[in-house]
Amino acid sequence: MNEESMGGGLLLPSLLLTAVLVALHLLAPRFRRVQFMAQAGFTSFSGGFAVSFVFLHMLPGLVESKDSVGAVLHAHFAESHLVDAGVFLLALLGFTVFYGLKRWCRKERGKSAENVRRSFVISIGSFSIYNAVITFTMPERLTVDLVTALVFTLAIGLHFAIIDAEHEAHESALFNRWGRYVLAGSLLVGWGLGVTVGEHSAVAAAFLSSLLAGSVLLNVFHYELSEVSDSRFGAFLAGIVSGTALLLIVFLLEHSVA
Repeated sequence: MNEESMGGGLLLPSLLLTAVLVALHLLAPRFRRVQFMAQAGFTSFSGGFAVSFVFLHMLPGLVESKDSVGAVLHAHFAESHLVDAGVFLLALLGFTVFYGLKRWCRKERGKSAENVRRSFVISIGSFSIYNAVITFTMPERLTVDLVTALVFTLAIGLHFAIIDAEHEAHESALFNRWGRYVLAGSLLVGWGLGVTVGEHSAVAAAFLSSLLAGSVLLNVFHYELSEVSDSRFGAFLAGIVSGTALLLIVFLLEHSVA
């Protein structure tokens, strides 16, 4: 993506999609009072939708970005046979880092109040980076396809509802006092970086999208597919079917236009 393309009409759409995600963080308590989102199967539905998006869009996207990431890695590791797997190694790194942070936070919660507070701060910090990466890559997603960017925003928005609920359960007072606003602000920071980096953002977005794919996989498995008392396979299946149908329609439209 270059500055000309941003000036050609992507600035406002990327800002609007970012604003939607910001609103979902800020208004999450009100959204949870909506009947559909308050139902026991909502977590399972959002998990199914997110899983379909990961497998049908994000993982294929890793393959598509392999060449741009590999070109950068070849410049520094020309003889390495691992370069072609670089994009998948980045995804594995994102998965591993978030898993390690979650394990550490979980152990800290069982200790003193100070440890609980510290684990909460670390969790908010890590998800702030996660959010910034999401919106940093938003302008680049829009250069590929507006409809897919809309589906991406929907999938991430459903995902955010679960992440917010988890943080609120962890430390409700702190999350509602400042944690929610830090997460919302990090989305704006990521978007600002995405639109100002300019011509270098395409490669940066490819690297960060690879890390994001691994992180999203971990978070989907952890928050939305864990064995919890309110999990509903029927709702999960409905999420899978909804997400898959929506993405297949997008793919068919793209091919018909092409």
